[in-house]
Amino acid sequence: MINTARLEPKFEAITPRLPVSDVQRALAFYLDQLGFTLGWKWGSPLTHANACRDSIAVDLIASAAGRSGTAMAYVQVRGVDAYFAELKSRNVELSAIGDRPYGMRDFEVVDPFGNRLAFGEPTTKN
Repeated sequence: MINTARLEPKFEAITPRLPVSDVQRALAFYLDQLGFTLGWKWGSPLTHANACRDSIAVDLIASAAGRSGTAMAYVQVRGVDAYFAELKSRNVELSAIGDRPYGMRDFEVVDPFGNRLAFGEPTTKN
């Protein structure tokens, strides 16, 4: 076992935990509509699942109906216009894509439970 007490912390990734009232239905949306792949599933009945795409992941967590749909996440993606077109071809309901005053070109998706995900990329290089 590696002793990590002396290592400098390095943040490597974040996985938003999205509360949903039906994990199986949410998983179908993330896989079939958003083009993610299955990371893992847990529980019988299903109470937790993970959906991945490239180096990002989201956890879908069973929650009471009053608590589902309360999360938001911003995902930076290279090729945001291509991803927008991919989702449009699957008839996913999307906000308009556009260049924003905060220096990003982005759009938003709301999952069937009300969780909001924005996908964007910088409009200029720093």
